[in-house]
Parts: sequence; structure tokens; C-alpha cells
Amino acid sequence: MMLKEKKNRLGFKNSEISQLFYKQVYKNSSFNIKRKISFKFFEKNKNKFFSQIKNRCILTNRGRGLISRKLKITRYAFRVKALSGSIPGLYISSK
Repeated sequence: MMLKEKKNRLGFKNSEISQLFYKQVYKNSSFNIKRKISFKFFEKNKNKFFSQIKNRCILTNRGRGLISRKLKITRYAFRVKALSGSIPGLYISSK
């Protein structure tokens, strides 16, 4: 699963600039140019969109239960790290 995810992320990274370029040209052009651009855009691979990239935990590689996109860690992994004292400035008592 991890290899497929890396492949999707790399493909999105490589095609992101061209997609944004085509969108801007499409918005600011006439009908004939829009038609040509739409054909060019649909020829591209459909697997390279940001909405198809799954956010995963950096510790467990789990796709569910993420706390936030910034932390990139699941709730369970966060709790285990907090209880072991690995996160500075955070104290949780295990009662």
C-alpha cells in the first residue's frame, strides 16, 4: 500500500503545475481554445489528482484516525507517545 501511495504522490507532484496552467488558460480564453485545452486535459492520467491522495500516519502508516494534517499522526500513536513521555511539554496521567 505504501508504494502505491508514494507513486500517487509523486505523480501528483509532477503534474500539478501543468494542471494549474491548463486551468488558468481555460478560464481566460475563447471557445475554440477551451475545446483544445479540454481535449489535452482529458488525455492526461486521471490518477494524479490531489483528492485521491490519502493522508497517512508517519509512524504506523494507518489511514484512519489522523489528528490533523499538520501532525500526521493517528490518535492511538499520539496517545502512546504522550503516555511514554516522548512529547515534550505534554503530561498525561494514566489512571
